[in-house]
Formats: sequence, C-alpha cells, structure tokens
Amino acid sequence: MILGITFVSGGWLLRPKPAAGGGIYQQARLFENVVATIHGHYIDSLGEGNLYQRAAGALVASLRDPYAELLLNESYREYQRQMTGTELNVGLDAEPTESGLDYREKSDGVGPGDEVLSINGRSTKGWSAGRVEAALREGVGPTVTVVVRPRGSSEPVVRRLVRTPVHVPAASRGVLLDGQVGYVALHRMSDGAAEELRGVVDQLVADGMTALVLDLRSNPGGLIREGVKVAGLFLPPGDTVATSEGRSKRHSKTYLAAAPGGWDDLRLAVLVNRGTASSAELIAGALQDHDRALIVGTPSYGKGVLQTTYPLGQEVAIKLTTARWFTPTGRSVQRPRPDTAGGPGNRTAAIAPTVFRSSAGRPIPDASGILPDLLVRSSLRSDGERTLHRALGDDLDRFRTALMVYVSELQAAGDVTDESFKVTPGMREELFLLLEEEGVPLSRETFESAWAYVNEQLEFEITRQLFGTESVVRRQARSDRQLLAALRVLRGSRTQQQALTAASATRGFSASR
Repeated sequence: MILGITFVSGGWLLRPKPAAGGGIYQQARLFENVVATIHGHYIDSLGEGNLYQRAAGALVASLRDPYAELLLNESYREYQRQMTGTELNVGLDAEPTESGLDYREKSDGVGPGDEVLSINGRSTKGWSAGRVEAALREGVGPTVTVVVRPRGSSEPVVRRLVRTPVHVPAASRGVLLDGQVGYVALHRMSDGAAEELRGVVDQLVADGMTALVLDLRSNPGGLIREGVKVAGLFLPPGDTVATSEGRSKRHSKTYLAAAPGGWDDLRLAVLVNRGTASSAELIAGALQDHDRALIVGTPSYGKGVLQTTYPLGQEVAIKLTTARWFTPTGRSVQRPRPDTAGGPGNRTAAIAPTVFRSSAGRPIPDASGILPDLLVRSSLRSDGERTLHRALGDDLDRFRTALMVYVSELQAAGDVTDESFKVTPGMREELFLLLEEEGVPLSRETFESAWAYVNEQLEFEITRQLFGTESVVRRQARSDRQLLAALRVLRGSRTQQQALTAASATRGFSASR
C-alpha cells in the first residue's frame, strides 16, 4: 500500500521545490504557491481567479511598454468597437455622424441638461459627464436602466435604454471649398476606412475637385492594413508604403501600394499634429517620402511600432508590440522616452537626426514623429479661454452641457435660419442666464472677460447643430491657421511639385545628407 501511494504521487513529490533562483518548474510552483497563500491567508477575501488575472495584468505591465495590454471583458469589447468603427447608441440622444456623436434630444433617452442619478442601481453622485457616458456603454446586456431627473423637473424618472451598435464613419463627408479644393477628415483607421475615403474622394472629384486637403489631425491610428490601403489610394501600385522589422520573419515585411484611387493629377496636402499617431503617421510618412503630398501642421506623435493582438479566450486577448515600422526611405518616427538617450534634452551629437532624401531628392529629417514640410502652429489658446477654463475647473462639462441645451432651445425656437448668422450680445446674455439657472459657478466678470471665446463656442455649436458638417468646415476654413496655410499653397499651385517647392521656399529649409 505504501509502495502504491509512492508510485502514484511520486511524480509530484519528486518535482523541485519552489526556489527564488530555480528553473522554470520551480518558478511555476513558486507562483502557484504565492497565489494559493494570498488566497488562503490575506486579510481581505480575494477570488483565486481574480488573483490570476491581476498577476497576468501585472506581467504585461512589467514590460514597460505603453502599448502592451491585457484585454479583458469591457476593455476587450471597447477595443473591438474601435477596430470595427462602431459605437454603442444607448439613448444618449446620439446618432452616428462623421464626427462621432450628434446630440439631439429624445424623450426616451437622456437629453442635454438631464441629470443622471443612477445607472443599473449605482449612484452617479460626483461623476463627470465622461464617466456617466462610459458607464452607460459598459456591460454585455442589451439594456441599461437609469434614473434620470429631466431638465426642468424635480421628479426623477426611470428609463430603460437599449444599447444598439451603430457604425461611426472613419471619413467625414467631403466638402468642396473655393478654388476647387476639397476637404475630408479621416478620424481613425478602423475597418473599411480606406474604402470610405475612396468613396468620399470619388464624389468630390466628380463634383470638380482638383486639389484635396486630407485632415489626419488627432487621428490616433488603428489598423495597419487600413493605413497601407489609404496611402495606396494616392500611390502607384508597387510603391513601398512602409517596412517593418520584428523578432521573427512573420513580423518583418514590406507593405506595398496595391489599389490606387486613380487620382494621379490630384494635388494633395495632409494636415498633421501631435495627435496624429501610428498608422495615420504611416500614411503621412509614405506620401511625404514619395513626394505625393505636402505635409502641413506640427510634428506628429511619434509611434513607430506595431502591435499584434492574440486572442486567448472568450473576451480575452493580449496586445503586444511585435515590430518597428519605417517609412519608405527607412525613417523611424518613434519618439524616444524623455528619460532615454535621444530623448528630449538628451540628444547627443552622435545621435543627431539623419537627413533622408525623398523620391525627388528633397531633404527629410529623421525626426521624432513626422516633421511637416510646412510647419504651422495651431491657434494659441486665448487669454479668455484660459481664464474660463481655470475658473470652471471640474465644472467645464457643465458649461458644455449648458451650451448644448441653449443651442437646442435656439433651434427649437427657430431664431437662427441663416447659415451666415452672427453671434449677438443677446445670445451671450441668454447663455449666461442659463448658466446661472443651472448653478454653474461662473461670475459675470469672468464670463464677460472671455466673450470672444464664448462667441467662438456658440458659433461652432450653433453651426454644428443647425447647419451640419459642411457649414462647420466652411467656417473653419476662415480661421484654422493650418487649414488656411494648406489651402493657400494648393490654390497657388498647378502641380504637386509646385506645391512642394512653394512650401520649401516658405520654410527656407536646406540640408545635405
């Protein structure tokens, strides 16, 4: 009997005991024992499954990679929505538009000015508007129950909202501006983004467009394949869009343009800023290296690495950095961390930026991020804007909600019918009275000192709600410094090369390799 027990259990008994510096089996047993000990003896009760999840998350975090992530449950669902270009409409008076959510009040949802008191039994006291919106979209069920105090009422009501997946276009509607110059914004590189853009540009060309401003500002990137396809719309088949180098051959490849849009004579300018990242930078880098677009704006984010997502189970996946990518000339846009060699303030002469050459021989510095051909700063925040934001602090969301409520009332009253409207002192006064009524802590003195900024916000919100995207872009074209610079160069050039030459003359940049 003793011999039988020894035979059956001997495999386990003979395994090495846990040791801090032991081999893989000893380390595995050490980990299991740590989890079991915490589960059995820690002062607070913690589920064993929860401990394993915490440990897995900590392991990913230990990589010190800001882009590596363990995707579980809601974070997994949100990631999938981002990649597929969908949002959950939960009755937040939200309808899919090219810019995300368009607010219009619905009696069966939650309108501007309504106070959300609880969500699925959880009190929302002290929550920001962003947290409320996130909570409404979280969860796996098709419905969410909220207790709401409608604006103007003292009585709370219970509403059951339905979560409905809706597609949010990656590309904005195209707008044809003066001089036959078109404008389209690409907001993200979600599934189908390239084909959406192709359709918009085709329509603009059919309407007589001869030059295009492609706005990639604040585009965080997304799917690498969509970035390659978008760049390929403007390049000849076979041109290199990017290359990647990873640990294995699987992650080392050359990405080629394959399906052009057929707009060879279309003059092109691309707008970028610090919010332009990842596959959006890949587009700008490819078009810049091939002399196919004039890049206008400020240096981009500087994300020159690619991630691969590996499914691990139901609503579980791990996202890991698996390769570095380079523009066609071999540039890396990766921005070093501030505490590393080559980071801001730490760049030495030995690692000073190299200057590459475009297809036509133009000098292109190997900078952190994409360095624009034409560097144009965005409009600086006005003193009024800074004053207002400082005074409001955490109540800024309440100010924006009151602004939407006021414009909704303005729309309902039919007081603004002409797209060329002007914001009047009377409109500002009505907005201030509404802010007072809603208890937003803002003094009249501060409000009046920021009158120019308040006018801008009113003008934008009225235009957006009452007249739509095209009107917003037309107004933007009169005040957006980066867009104005791109329009000026495109309208003054007959070919892409003329546009690039004009920008080089403006910048006065010269370099030799």
